[in-house]
Amino acid sequence: MDAIAELVRDFYNRYPFPGYDPRKYSSRADLERQASWYARSLDRLIPASSRILDAGCGTGQFALLLGLKDRRVLGVDFSQASLDKAEHLRRRLRIENTRFQQADLLDLDLPPASFDYVFCNGVLHHTPDPERGFRNIVRTLAPHGKLVVGLYNLFGRLPLKARQRLAALPFVRNNERIRTRLILRQIVYESEDRDKVETWYADQYLHPHESVHTVGQTLRWFRSYGIRYLSSVPCLDLFARHHPGDDLFAPPSRSRLRRCAPALLLRQLGWIFSLDDAGGYYVLVGEKAP
Repeated sequence: MDAIAELVRDFYNRYPFPGYDPRKYSSRADLERQASWYARSLDRLIPASSRILDAGCGTGQFALLLGLKDRRVLGVDFSQASLDKAEHLRRRLRIENTRFQQADLLDLDLPPASFDYVFCNGVLHHTPDPERGFRNIVRTLAPHGKLVVGLYNLFGRLPLKARQRLAALPFVRNNERIRTRLILRQIVYESEDRDKVETWYADQYLHPHESVHTVGQTLRWFRSYGIRYLSSVPCLDLFARHHPGDDLFAPPSRSRLRRCAPALLLRQLGWIFSLDDAGGYYVLVGEKAP
């Protein structure tokens, strides 16, 4: 476990993630303009004065976005290079109610029940013990607090796994044009931002450690550690779709029959095609029991 953690730390110190072009953030308004629809949706839903933990904050854009509206935000990450970039942006935009701290999610030393919202986007699957990391972040969540966790899906990740094998071939590894075409299939579309494209390429194709997780496994973690399922992106219910304006923190209204084991399996098999551009990444949202 220590060897894996060291490899991952070294990787993110070399490729601070998700990275950013400093020229794109000259004002606080730029944080909102550059944010994804997912980040803007969460920002709209979270009340002012909330206590927020961004567990695995990377270079800090999401934590700083949430800190714009009188919320108290703590971003933690174990890559010092990522935190240095986050702190540089914080000082540049003078956001005083967001702070950053180096920490390992597998050895998280934060007061229990001290946050109203905990986000862990795309982090646990890069740790050597994802369930232990999940348990640790849940411990920091206050009763009735909201948890948002993003993971790679076992089925949705299959196309990328095939492309990872292709990217490992020497003639691809040394061909910048092919590498650019591979990464432009996913997530990052601003090809003029070469630094960001290279960072995303490294994260998706060169990462030293990742795991994949079914929805059923993640829901078992929810039940084991007292988290009630609320919603997901994409929707877990068969034939349902998520819309950017939907309230991710609203209790589910659809029948549980649409989320039974066979329905979940069918839904995830569909993600082989529908989540290809996101690399099989999905998000579950829950609420901590009293």
